[in-house]
Amino acid sequence: MDRKRVPGPELSVAPLVEYPSDFKRWTPLDEIRHDPKRQPEDMRPIYMGCFNPNSYGPRPVKKVGQVFSGKGILCCEIKFATFSCAKRRTNIRDPQERELSQILSQALSPAIQLDKLPKSAIDIYITVLESDGWGSCIAAAITAASVALAHAGIEMLDLVAGCSAAYIQTGPSIPSSSSSKDSIAESRPPQIFMDADLEEEKYEQGAIVLAYMPSLNEVTHVLQSGKAEGSIISQSVEHCMEACNKIYAVMHHALLESINDNKEAL
Repeated sequence: MDRKRVPGPELSVAPLVEYPSDFKRWTPLDEIRHDPKRQPEDMRPIYMGCFNPNSYGPRPVKKVGQVFSGKGILCCEIKFATFSCAKRRTNIRDPQERELSQILSQALSPAIQLDKLPKSAIDIYITVLESDGWGSCIAAAITAASVALAHAGIEMLDLVAGCSAAYIQTGPSIPSSSSSKDSIAESRPPQIFMDADLEEEKYEQGAIVLAYMPSLNEVTHVLQSGKAEGSIISQSVEHCMEACNKIYAVMHHALLESINDNKEAL
């Protein structure tokens, strides 16, 4: 017997899975989104404001072993409060927080003029007080961080708005037009739910997070998870871009209000 090889069978066969007759591969719409006034394409209400922010930098890079760079460095850190999720979070950073921090950095870097800040670092710290969905959380972090950068006076090409969408099966399969008994029913395309919350994410088959600069009509980052057809992904990207245009107006309004408040204080 060769101990360096896996002593498994030479031929493996996938098991046959039989679903019970009452098994449902889809969920009715009223069980997913309980608010009858909110349609799948509707976003949740957004409130945004600048409340006495503290800006540090751009400042020199102080990391040991940091190589000289002609461009600035963007460092992002997302931290969940211990009471932000259904399950208590720890004070130590976990892999999910590191992943979200990396996504935030990739989404904001194309919009910041880092070439004008050589040998400097920009630090962004975000604390999540309530997490109601993974996709909506990272989308809100991208939007809030972009407004904070603009309010701090960091030169940017455009504001970055974030939006998320989920693919959920809300109807049964379409019966096949073939008269054969062995014909398989055609699957109905999933429905796109904008800004899905934590309860709606339990039914999703896939999700997408989009970071978009509306004035330049450019996408800075796209994060896709799960399986979906190309047509569904294209529709979700278009819906997210339309939602980002609406969020962009709220971001502008928050910055203008902050400027007017500062003028009145002076």
